[in-house]
Amino acid sequence: MKKAGIIKILTIAISCTLFSQTQAADYPSKDIRIIVPFTPGGGVDTTSRIIAEYANEELNDTKIKIENRAGGGGVVGQTYAARAEPDGYTILAMTSSVVTNPKLKPVAYKVSDFEPVALYNYDPEVIAVASDSDIDDIQEFIELAKKQDIHITEAGNATSHHLSGMAIIENAGLNLKFIHTKGFGKQLQALLGGHADAALWPYGEAKPQIDAGKIRLLAIATPERMIDQPDIPTWKESGLNVNEWATFRGWAVPKGTSPKIVTYLSDLMGKVNQNPGYIQKMKAQGFPLSYQDASGYKAVIDGYDSLTESLIKKIAKTE
Repeated sequence: MKKAGIIKILTIAISCTLFSQTQAADYPSKDIRIIVPFTPGGGVDTTSRIIAEYANEELNDTKIKIENRAGGGGVVGQTYAARAEPDGYTILAMTSSVVTNPKLKPVAYKVSDFEPVALYNYDPEVIAVASDSDIDDIQEFIELAKKQDIHITEAGNATSHHLSGMAIIENAGLNLKFIHTKGFGKQLQALLGGHADAALWPYGEAKPQIDAGKIRLLAIATPERMIDQPDIPTWKESGLNVNEWATFRGWAVPKGTSPKIVTYLSDLMGKVNQNPGYIQKMKAQGFPLSYQDASGYKAVIDGYDSLTESLIKKIAKTE
């Protein structure tokens, strides 16, 4: 390559670097979008709106806004976020489906196309029944599921909730027949309409229906009993042989985003997690607080990837 060509390439590279540094120094200079890859009203949408409310208290002239881009079990919004400019103005509300979707269907992104920013919610899975169900407790549920099929609803094929049920089958030998639905509302309809015997839900989404007396908890997938539900046994102590299972929710940005911007957003999330109003609102709605910075969130994502690898392969064989 001629000397002039080399100089031109170096000049462009230096200019791009300086431009990126200038962007990071001025960040944020306009509104930030959180892409929620699911419909309004679910756990991801609800928690994203709570975070935006309190994050906006920390910002000056800019605001965080929610943009729902649902479809394909999260694929539509996730693809959009992965293709966005890595400038910090497009944040993905990232869940476990970013890990599982690429392993089950053709998608235009990989997990590595995102930079984890921060984890804000680690929501334990529960087994619940309608309040008028003949199943009184988890032991009766287990005894029945060893003798006959139990129809259990969850939020969709290969979701974290479906995988938690598969883990129960694998570890406890129960006869569970899955009813795949499209979200919490459809699950509730199936359960209360008598089309399902039980449901798998994240605690935060189930809590309003528990408080309303529409459903009852049988067991919860936490290492120890929850302070908020001291009478509800854990999955492990009940004999399901699953120590812990939870839905994770956090922020991620497109790969290539400046480390300074990632740190800024992670610190912003940290400040939100210390806000008394945020803490009260999240707890009131049943969403456990679980802040982790970028490195901590990456460890959670990697751990979930390893935990579910064999289960996802089993699903993929039947697709």
